[in-house]
Amino acid sequence: MKGLLAQDKMKQHSSWLDVTGSVGAAQGTAAAAYVYNWKPGKKDKLDVGLGLRYTSYFGKNKYFITAPAKLTSGKTGPAVFFIENIQENIDSVQIRSSQTNALNLSLNFGYSITKKLYAGFNIDAIGFTFGKTVTPQFISSSNPSAVPFTAKPTAFNALLVSDNDRGTLNSELFFMYKINKVVGVKAGFQFLFTEYTSNIKIQQTPEPNDRFRNKVSAFLVGVTYQLN
Repeated sequence: MKGLLAQDKMKQHSSWLDVTGSVGAAQGTAAAAYVYNWKPGKKDKLDVGLGLRYTSYFGKNKYFITAPAKLTSGKTGPAVFFIENIQENIDSVQIRSSQTNALNLSLNFGYSITKKLYAGFNIDAIGFTFGKTVTPQFISSSNPSAVPFTAKPTAFNALLVSDNDRGTLNSELFFMYKINKVVGVKAGFQFLFTEYTSNIKIQQTPEPNDRFRNKVSAFLVGVTYQLN
C-alpha cells in the first residue's frame, strides 16, 4: 500500500534540466535551466511549475532603444501591449560589443501531446543581471549629444507586461521530442528583452531617460534531461 501511494505521489510532479541556444543577426544566446513542474490534471498531461534559468546574451553593433513604457507608449499598465510605439519619443544607443548574464525565476507551462511529444511555454518573472560596463554611442535625431557616457546591464529584472518590463527577461515557446524516458530534444521560438542603464540620463526628449532595450526574436534548439 505504501509503495502504491509513493508511486502516485511521484506522478504529481516532474523535474528536468535543459540547455538551449539561439543564433540571430549578429547576436545569440545560451541558456541553462532547472525546471520543477506539478501535474494538476488527473491524466498527468498538464504541467505548471517554476524554474531557475541562467541566460547569457552576446551581441555585436546592436541598437538598444528607449525602454520605459511611459515613453514608448505614452502610458503604463497592461494596455501598452496593444499600443503602437510613439516613434518621436524613441532614441537609441549603439553598443559595439554587448554581453549580459541573467539569473531569473521562471514560470513554466506544458502539455504532453503524446508520450513522445511535449509542448511548452516559459517566461522569466524576476531576477538580476550582471555584465561589463560599455561605452555606447547615443543616436537621436531630435537631441544629438556628444557627452561621453557609459552603460551597464540593468541590474534588476521584473516581468510587468510588454514595455513595462524591466531588465533582461527570456521566454520560450517550444516543442520537445522525448528520445527516451530521460533525454529529449527541443526546438521553438525565443523572445528576449535585454536592457542597459546609462550612468547619466542621456536621453532628454520628451523627458530624461537612462534605460535602453534590445528585443531578440530567434529560433531555438536545446537538449533536456529529465531527473524524475
